Amino acid sequence: MTDTSRLETSLRTLRAELAALELGDDDARHRLAALIGEIETAVQDPARSGERASLGEQLKASILRLEAAHPRLAGMVNEVVESLAKMGI
Repeated sequence: MTDTSRLETSLRTLRAELAALELGDDDARHRLAALIGEIETAVQDPARSGERASLGEQLKASILRLEAAHPRLAGMVNEVVESLAKMGI
């Protein structure tokens, strides 16, 4: 499986988990959905390299916020971060 296809699979799984979870915080759900959208855009348009560092930092911050309440979702976000790093994004 290529890095891109692994990332796409992870993003699909992450979206499904996000939709199924009761986060109790609509703002957190919207932030994560927006980050997923930004990841998809970055993968489709690699020329947006200036935004990559902040995207990675936002994802890492999301992981830290989610770890205690939603460890499975945090693990999925971490998997996406690792896939992006392997792709150089």
